[in-house]
Amino acid sequence: MQTKSKKYICLLPAFLMLVVFTACQKEFTLTKEEYVQHIVEQVRTDSLESYVRWMEGMGTRFALADNRREVAVRIRNRFIAFGYPSARLDSFYLTRTFREITYSLWQYNVVASLEGREHDSFIIVGAHYDSYAADSDPLTLAPGANDNASGVAAVLEIARIIRKERFRPEHTIRFVAFAAEELGLHGSLYQAGKEAAAGNKIAMMINYDMISYIADPSSTPWLVNIIHYDNSLALRNEAAELCPVNSTLTPYSDNTSMNRSDSYPYYMSGFKALFFHQSDIETTYHTSGDRVSAGNFDYCSEIVKASFALIVDKNY
Repeated sequence: MQTKSKKYICLLPAFLMLVVFTACQKEFTLTKEEYVQHIVEQVRTDSLESYVRWMEGMGTRFALADNRREVAVRIRNRFIAFGYPSARLDSFYLTRTFREITYSLWQYNVVASLEGREHDSFIIVGAHYDSYAADSDPLTLAPGANDNASGVAAVLEIARIIRKERFRPEHTIRFVAFAAEELGLHGSLYQAGKEAAAGNKIAMMINYDMISYIADPSSTPWLVNIIHYDNSLALRNEAAELCPVNSTLTPYSDNTSMNRSDSYPYYMSGFKALFFHQSDIETTYHTSGDRVSAGNFDYCSEIVKASFALIVDKNY
């Protein structure tokens, strides 16, 4: 009898801890809106700037440069470091004439995936990593900080946070860094075509291209251009509703450049896509002056937050 009493006394603290833990879980359960805001708040301005500085430091990321595979491998390894061990290169062959010389070379998209709870469809989060500078020899110098290291930074930061927060999405998320966009959207044409040929269902594609420049940071409100297509207006409206709740930005839509970035091939393949883009165009566009120093990463982080909110909302 005495032994039994001691046993129950020993179990009592563990039982109390379980009750307290369960009560705390209930007390701190977040609504969907609160959870989206919690995830979005993890976006770090210094992280975004560090990714852009890292990519600028590669010298050039021009699709015809000798270091093109090395660049892709370095981006793949960053995904692996974030907790995506299956991150891989998806290669395609490209023949292109540039300045009267014909190149036939392998190009390398970088793909990292996070499996979803359901296996009905995918979400693509992407940006092109190649760069171009018209005022220099892009084979050796094309820093491409804003165009488009800033877009890749968004993809990397979202991938980092999702793994850190152990978020398991409803739909499988594919993070894609596209090659050879500057030569004609080749990386996304290849990837979107491959998805369509396989009969894969894409719930949505989110694209980032040039998201770190604002002409006058003191001017308010800060704007973000959410470019949409005729099959993604409803998706654009959802993104616009989430935008002021999860960022300081005011959204608008100017679809003039809808066919000039990697969201367009997904639309052409029948998938719903959105293209997040800054509201101003800098004078350093496609020059060797496209460097970190011209960027505003507070602004960049707000664009990441605005778009990230939609990704989490659709996968809650």
